[in-house]
Amino acid sequence: SISLHKRLPHSPTATPMLLAVYSAPALHAGRLHVVLGGSVLPHPAKADKGGEDAFLFDDKRCLFGVADGVGGSAKNGVDPGAFSREMLERCHQAAACGVADALPDALRLASECPLSGGGGSSTLVLGQLEEGTSTLRLLNLGDSGAMVLRPAMREVSGTDAKQLWPRVVLRTQEQTHGWNWPYQTRARTFDAVGKEVDEVSTAVREGDIVLAASDGVFDNLFEDALQFLVAERLDALRDPDPLAAQAAADALAQNIAAQAKAIGGMRDLKTPFSEAAQEEGRSHKGGKVDDVAVVCGVVRSGARPPLRLGHNFGGAPCVSEERPVVTHSGAFVPPGERTRDAAPAVGERTRDA
Repeated sequence: SISLHKRLPHSPTATPMLLAVYSAPALHAGRLHVVLGGSVLPHPAKADKGGEDAFLFDDKRCLFGVADGVGGSAKNGVDPGAFSREMLERCHQAAACGVADALPDALRLASECPLSGGGGSSTLVLGQLEEGTSTLRLLNLGDSGAMVLRPAMREVSGTDAKQLWPRVVLRTQEQTHGWNWPYQTRARTFDAVGKEVDEVSTAVREGDIVLAASDGVFDNLFEDALQFLVAERLDALRDPDPLAAQAAADALAQNIAAQAKAIGGMRDLKTPFSEAAQEEGRSHKGGKVDDVAVVCGVVRSGARPPLRLGHNFGGAPCVSEERPVVTHSGAFVPPGERTRDAAPAVGERTRDA
């Protein structure tokens, strides 16, 4: 069988990255921000309802997230995708309302009112570069995850050439009860999600790449395959033109999603999912057909491209100018409560359905 592990970085397409002297333009010092892009590809059998993964990126707030609706809840008549999308939208609204000072506060605020769907469960990963700092804060629950990659020069074995290679400086660790059984937050226990997430933070530098994805990516692509896909886009991500960097973030997210989806349907290669199955004494060959959601970003300073808000809260991917929803008093309005005459204010609890 073919193994994807250690294969992609040595493919012929890697040749243009081998340079005697790397001459990419220098990045400019200053206040840091993240230029973000995202992509979501539904499971083929779930495409008509938009799949079960949700994604979010908000350039203005340097905020991003991914949620993977757990398919097992569908047996109870619940749409796991609707649950993951509402949960992630709720988190975004909490972060955007101006009440929460930091990402953990936004998650706490988001969880104070019950979700409207009445059921469901999901994994969750949220990330944010804190304003005016170099601190990237990550919250993770389950087997979605996030990575920080830092480009650095590396000698190529057997040659005099050098390669700018994105080494992994941070990766969240999955939380699972067992093979293919992730920790998850549920509709009726969402108010406890802030106590269940792993919280990780790190100091990022200009030029760092951030990546958040559902298990549809991490089950199908080995870490070094992800590094190779990032390496292919480093020149564009570091381009002095912020619009070029924004296009590169979009292209990177789309390429990672496409590669993960393609490998998910293959049966003649080793994947992280098949290796994990073997370690548990189970039999599985090849990739895992699944929903795929991914958000990619590059830490930069200086001029910013047009600020965008990307998500699939309505089922289909959407990238547009940001339009936060708040009450006239500035209080947070939970998704699903916006059209009611008396929406609950921050801190007000409503009875579970």
